[in-house]
Amino acid sequence: MSFEGSLESFAIAEIFQLIATQAKTGVLEISSEDGVSVVRFVKGDLFDAMPAKKSPDDFIGTMLVRAGHITPKQLDYALSMQEKNLRKLGDTLIRMGAIRTSEFQNILTLQRRELAFRLLRTKRGYYKFTQMEVEFEEGVDALINVSAILMEGSRQIDEWPGVFARIPSDKLVLRKVRQLTEAERNEQGEEVLRILSLVDGEKTVRDIINRSRMGEFDAWDTLARFYDDSIIDIVRQDRVKKERIRRRRRALFPGRFKDFVAAALLVAAALSLLTYTSEWRIWTSLDYHKLWDDVIRQYAPLEERAEGWGERRRIELP
Repeated sequence: MSFEGSLESFAIAEIFQLIATQAKTGVLEISSEDGVSVVRFVKGDLFDAMPAKKSPDDFIGTMLVRAGHITPKQLDYALSMQEKNLRKLGDTLIRMGAIRTSEFQNILTLQRRELAFRLLRTKRGYYKFTQMEVEFEEGVDALINVSAILMEGSRQIDEWPGVFARIPSDKLVLRKVRQLTEAERNEQGEEVLRILSLVDGEKTVRDIINRSRMGEFDAWDTLARFYDDSIIDIVRQDRVKKERIRRRRRALFPGRFKDFVAAALLVAAALSLLTYTSEWRIWTSLDYHKLWDDVIRQYAPLEERAEGWGERRRIELP
């Protein structure tokens, strides 16, 4: 059975709910200004979600590298092997021993959840659901409960304005103001502590989210709560630039930069003094009487010519 229509009359959340209630298996295509997005379902559960415009940041390999599970070299090698053995990227990485199955499944689920949340925010366009068989490996591929997606998506839509009010941009740089107390640390989970460890006065909000191994909203909301508790603060852009310059100087010149400048000035002063002393010795060692005699001998013939020319001019004058 297939059905289609306009998103203005039937929202994506309602379509998801209908598919989940009837435990349908098939493909949902959503046409919007960005293009055609595709969502696949297996027995009412969400299996995969592919947006119309998929940026490189959405690729599972990129997400694994950002999360610190694999290195860029391991990803490149796995992609080259994937072209030869035609296996899925996750299967290739697991066979290589680069990542555990549970770690890959967590990132894969995170990727699909995030893509589904984005689709829920689509308001205009058309949809078409086609009931068909979907390639799915039982026990290998993970399914996501649609009801959980809808509940979480609804919560995010309600709370996003409050999060943006505190941290309005993902380009802002954050820094730690104070350390957590022992009691505060015991109350936080491992993922939350990981986010706090990423705040270093240089990374932007987007950098922290990408490395957090959490969803965009959860990571952003965690940073906003740290901001409310005065644990972190927003760094001014001019301060960020100064800090980066200072760190570059430290990398180029180990030790204190002031000591290096002082040493350089002392060396320059010593070289100038040596140069001045050498020139003074040269001038004081000259025989000025001999130099004067040489000048007289060189210019005497010119003086005699000038006198002769003057005598001739006086004779010629009337």
